[in-house]
Amino acid sequence: MSHIQHLDELVREYLLFRGFTITLKSFDGELKVDKDRGFRVDRIVDQFLLFINNYDLNSLRELWAHFDQKIFSKLEYEFTPGLRKLETSLFKFYLVNAVTNNKSDKINEFFTKMTPEIQGHIEWKEWFMLPYIKNPEEHNTFSVHFTKQWQDTFLVSLHNFLAIIYQVIPQPALSSYEEEATKLRRLQEENDALKHKLATLSQCANVVPDAVPPMDIMDDFYIIAQETPSSGEHQSKSLKSIIRTIGGGLPTSPIMGRKPHSQDEQIGVHKQHSSKRHISQGGWIKHSSADTVPKRSLSLDSRSRHSTRDVSVDNERKSTKKDNFLLLSQEKMTEHKSAITQCKFNALGSLVASCDVDGIIKLWSPSPTPKVLSTFQFRNEIEALSWVSKNERYFISGSKDGKLRLHDSKENKTIWELGNEEGSLLADSRILSLCCSPTECTVTCSTVNSEGLAKLLLYDIKSRKLEHSYTFGENHSGLTVNCCLFNHNGSLLIVGCSDGTVRSIDLRNSECIETWEVHNGSVYAIHLTPDHNTCYSLGADHKFHRINLAQKGELVFSASLQNCHTVHGTQGFSLHQSGKHILSACGNSGASIYQVSNNSLQLMLHLEGHRSPLTACDWSMANQCATCLSSSRDGKIKISTILTP
Repeated sequence: MSHIQHLDELVREYLLFRGFTITLKSFDGELKVDKDRGFRVDRIVDQFLLFINNYDLNSLRELWAHFDQKIFSKLEYEFTPGLRKLETSLFKFYLVNAVTNNKSDKINEFFTKMTPEIQGHIEWKEWFMLPYIKNPEEHNTFSVHFTKQWQDTFLVSLHNFLAIIYQVIPQPALSSYEEEATKLRRLQEENDALKHKLATLSQCANVVPDAVPPMDIMDDFYIIAQETPSSGEHQSKSLKSIIRTIGGGLPTSPIMGRKPHSQDEQIGVHKQHSSKRHISQGGWIKHSSADTVPKRSLSLDSRSRHSTRDVSVDNERKSTKKDNFLLLSQEKMTEHKSAITQCKFNALGSLVASCDVDGIIKLWSPSPTPKVLSTFQFRNEIEALSWVSKNERYFISGSKDGKLRLHDSKENKTIWELGNEEGSLLADSRILSLCCSPTECTVTCSTVNSEGLAKLLLYDIKSRKLEHSYTFGENHSGLTVNCCLFNHNGSLLIVGCSDGTVRSIDLRNSECIETWEVHNGSVYAIHLTPDHNTCYSLGADHKFHRINLAQKGELVFSASLQNCHTVHGTQGFSLHQSGKHILSACGNSGASIYQVSNNSLQLMLHLEGHRSPLTACDWSMANQCATCLSSSRDGKIKISTILTP
């Protein structure tokens, strides 16, 4: 990505041309502390080595966390094992360097700071004895890590991994303008050559038509583009190859090698022009709409860029691709005695926190059989739960009476409670939704008071102080935020509201950046895809929408999901970490797994077993197995283990 530096210069030149001097100063200042080092892989690897040689553990962790949050988190889930092995090798490299240079204090510092994160991981099990071994370079467990061959191999692997990642990650439109212009010129030349060839053939055949209508240039471009092989597929295969090499490969089941013998089940699709309304601070503009035209084909018209899809899905109809998912086992958790409002896995998928309308929180292990580890009991209904990001120990709960609490799953205790303080913004309020920042130790809670005034409150988890608040104001009286989540870097908050809108909010500057009208009625649940360019939403209108945030909230397609009994604050659906499948809680007898593509929603597997309407769902992945949770109004939670594609 050497062209990035050229783009930086173009941006500087443009800012100077426009006279945006303040922006230019800010731009130059951020370039000086750019952790991406201009996307120069050699400079990034040198920065890792600098922190290792300087024994700067904090900076080393921050740099890796930066790439993990900005880039690695957008990779497909199947790459996770190889990525984690690379991370483990990086920190083992740090320890080896410290041992080689007799820095015992740095070794002790490492285990003091890293133990909460690495304990319980099998690859670190024997490394805890490292500080107590006199000659670890001679020990069978550690000797290979002290060899120059291992260290050089690791650095080469890290360099190659980053290099390929930068080649395949989505690029901003500005970085591809020259490539697009070249491609357009090439297509124009090919199109002219084809026209010339057609004219020559017509003359040879002595066919002289009275009038030759001009060819549709866009149709020619479309056909040529379809026949032109894509380089992105080759790059993707290269990426998978190197990550699997690093990670040692993933287990392969003979069942997964089978190919379905029947054709994919076709779902009725209606194509219509977008009638989306884009709302801004100043008002709203309604785009043109057209009558709905029934279509049988699932393929999109390449010339209709603003078209949307309305897909009707029958939950009782089984897909012919259901053999791609195999139900291995089902268990039932019956400790709750009332309707469940939330059930969520922690980051590792090793623990589940679930709560109900009676104010009971259960902390339990889902495997090998459900086992309750602790119970928290409060006076009022618990409406929201959120695990602290990338931490399998702490989680936060929010109740109907406005109490915000931090819980410790290891010590089985409540660490602190907010809402009783004098002048607290949580007083006389109801907490509807919670989400923790992916980058900072903060939590945002959505509240509404007795007067119907909605607020978003950002708290620092460690200090328990309110950092920022956002009020929707009297003009939005009666509006509530039912669900919320952060984008990948924690700078923006995406919220789903009771008026059917999805909004992008900058909490730190108390500013609503974008507003899109998506549903007719409340928005129940939202999720972002791994690339953070697409948002899925489920609403009271029983519609499942896919909107393109990069294209100003353009509605890509809409699917009808019946039997949606979801209420405020619950998990109507959960998105697979690959972004290709969803687990839906819309049903009376069980959850359903759907495959999501650009223009369709296809039922893959129905998980039966409930006798009451569903209220929430979640799932966790481990290699090729997934554990699915589905809860219902009768207090039952089904734990389904499935084999994934």
